[in-house]
Amino acid sequence: MAKRRRKGEGSVYQRKSDKRWFGSFIVVNGSHKHVYGNTCKEAFEKLRKAQREYQQGMLVVGLQQTVKQYLEHWLENVHKPTIRVGSYLVYRTILNNHLLPALGHMKLQKLTSEQVESLYTKKLKEGLAPKTIGGIQGLLHKALDNAVRGGTTCAKCQ
Repeated sequence: MAKRRRKGEGSVYQRKSDKRWFGSFIVVNGSHKHVYGNTCKEAFEKLRKAQREYQQGMLVVGLQQTVKQYLEHWLENVHKPTIRVGSYLVYRTILNNHLLPALGHMKLQKLTSEQVESLYTKKLKEGLAPKTIGGIQGLLHKALDNAVRGGTTCAKCQ
């Protein structure tokens, strides 16, 4: 009889429909990450690799999620309950005027530090005060920190 895995280790089994090996594990928001392999061993190795990437914050579950979708979700559902109304209004203005027009169309997983640095340089050339750019940087850093820790997806974006 096969030994049962502990909670959180994921599972690997052979699908009856196409005989491929399938592995999955549950991520922080309750959704599943899936991997496939031609053999049980291959599927198990892919599963372990995906779990390591997820724990290190490298695996983004919502692959099609844009920066706009994530930032909107983060501000409204994650950060808003923990801040004052005045702070929320400042953050909303920063998102609407600076971050969403410049970065909102990009896929969250494809966002690079060069693109972010380019945004800061562009805003400096537009004449924004260094303190304002610091506010933009602080907000984006806080949101992306949350994404790396595992709060990367919202239910609508999967």
